[in-house]
Amino acid sequence: MLSDQDKIKWFDCAVKFQLDGLVFLTMKSRKSDGSKWAIEDWTNSSKIKVLNSNMEWEDELPKAKRDEAFLIRTRFDFDSAIAMYEQYKMFAMEPA
Repeated sequence: MLSDQDKIKWFDCAVKFQLDGLVFLTMKSRKSDGSKWAIEDWTNSSKIKVLNSNMEWEDELPKAKRDEAFLIRTRFDFDSAIAMYEQYKMFAMEPA
């Protein structure tokens, strides 16, 4: 059984959390100024979707094709990502 300290260490290392069904909150980068998270829909694993700041699902682009605008739209700090998904569930939830 894990101690509380071990649980805290494990949580700090976690990079993916299941939100609902095949929707996950996934850490995409970790830098000194904080981590960036994406809300991903894996319903169709050959075409993963990410929730953007307009509450719309868009295709996750290959790393080489991600421009600054894409990253701004689809990457969030942890608290903002959780709040955005909660808002999405209340107001805009529809299949991806």
